[in-house]
Amino acid sequence: MNNGFFDIGLDDEIVSLFIHKPYNFKLDTTKEEERENNYRKIEEEINYKFKKIIGTKQVHSNVVKVLNEENINDDFENVDGLITNLKGVALVTYLADCQGILFYDTKNKVIGNIHSGWKGTLTRISTNAINIMKSNFNSNPEDIKVYISPSIHKCCFEVGEELKKSFEKEFTDIDLSDLIIKGDFMDEQKYFIDTVELNKRVLINLGIKKENISSSELCSMCNSEFIHSYRKDRPNDGRNNTLIEIKNN
Repeated sequence: MNNGFFDIGLDDEIVSLFIHKPYNFKLDTTKEEERENNYRKIEEEINYKFKKIIGTKQVHSNVVKVLNEENINDDFENVDGLITNLKGVALVTYLADCQGILFYDTKNKVIGNIHSGWKGTLTRISTNAINIMKSNFNSNPEDIKVYISPSIHKCCFEVGEELKKSFEKEFTDIDLSDLIIKGDFMDEQKYFIDTVELNKRVLINLGIKKENISSSELCSMCNSEFIHSYRKDRPNDGRNNTLIEIKNN
């Protein structure tokens, strides 16, 4: 991981990467030229050329859009995920503790990339992504491979009583008994929530095969020396990047 990225290896027909320090993709603190240079360096490393790279203006929503030839030049403001069947188009999300969740429909050749922080997880952005793949591309969940990037894990994702109750209210269909544990009592009782495992269970309930879901064991906060972490690095936090593209060759 010393070269700043690793190959997720989701499937031979696609490019799937997690890009971390020393690269930085934070939009409001890096120039476009720097971000483009980052991609050029990675292209040299993997011997592959990205023709078109598309990201969204993420706002921690649960909004997922289909990317096609008609809207390929849009800004995608207030959008936190994209789905496409276009070849040679790299979908990217920017992350610092949040999960980048990648999807690949191996039968219909459709990819997705969503940004799922605690807000996106709580509002089921992964469900929206799967439903769009089903309705727009006739995807069968059993054919979809999923990868969940390095992110903040249960060991470090500490929340208060109010947010803990919000998760319990939303996910009555999921067994949360082992996903929420008590932490310290300060001004109020604190809790630790496993949002990675929570998203896995949501996806399995949607029909994704358990064996088709892989996730990184790396906690971004515990490994902040080489992974950007908002909670650990702020106010000088940067952004990691998850990238997925259907190969154009």
